[in-house]
Amino acid sequence: MLRKMTQAIGRYREGETHDYPRGVWNDIAATAGKPLDSFSEPVDFNPTHQARTRGEPKIRPRLGSAGRAA
Repeated sequence: MLRKMTQAIGRYREGETHDYPRGVWNDIAATAGKPLDSFSEPVDFNPTHQARTRGEPKIRPRLGSAGRAA
């Protein structure tokens, strides 16, 4: 979850953007003792900056595994 800091909280400075999972953001908010939206705001993500996948991921069975047909 990409968010921009609107206030300086601990080691985070105003204007910085950070990409953390929601649980990490909730921990930061709990440590600060403030609601998340009071010191940061969500940033609209740009899909052109995201890594592309080359189709469906292929899961290959390991040799000798029980899922392999003989």
